[in-house]
Amino acid sequence: MTPARTRREREKLAQRQAILDAAREIAAQEGWGAVTTRKVADRIAYSHPTIYEHFDSKGALLAEITRQGYRQLLAALQTARHTAPHPAQAVRDMAQAYCTFAWSHRELYEAMHGLSGVHVEPDSYRQEGEAVIAEARAALEAWARAEKVKPAGVDDAVLLLWSTLHGIASLALNKQIVGGKKHAAQLAARAVDDLLSAWRAARRV
Repeated sequence: MTPARTRREREKLAQRQAILDAAREIAAQEGWGAVTTRKVADRIAYSHPTIYEHFDSKGALLAEITRQGYRQLLAALQTARHTAPHPAQAVRDMAQAYCTFAWSHRELYEAMHGLSGVHVEPDSYRQEGEAVIAEARAALEAWARAEKVKPAGVDDAVLLLWSTLHGIASLALNKQIVGGKKHAAQLAARAVDDLLSAWRAARRV
């Protein structure tokens, strides 16, 4: 590969990322309903056809943003899990990382979960979403081994945990929890502890 070709490819990647960043900036400031390919082009001073060199539709742009969101969430969960001193703390820390991600990257979280009028076909981000689920499942399986709890329904347990955290995170995003995000974080921690306690008492997860 020639240096000129390498430089052109770097420039194309930078251009693609600039488009993605611009779409997120518009969504963060005005909501996803305000995001159009023309508006994205205007924000970064690109011609409208340039956007279509990278994404053939707004839907394709949203799909890539959603994939990026799941990859970022996965990285946050992995960091939380692998820096925790023991499996129970890993689950707690991952729950906090999940909420922190939702609150720090609202526009990404909305795109990932079909909020604020965003619709992305699930098949377009299935691989990235399944990687997040697999990380949560691995954390619960490690906790079950440490506690000598039978892992009989881990998939349902992951769904229960995810649903609980999504509810808390979403309510806090919409300012529907008294005490705001600080109280929401406390509720998330309590919910995780209560779930782990229940599974420990039942000797199965």
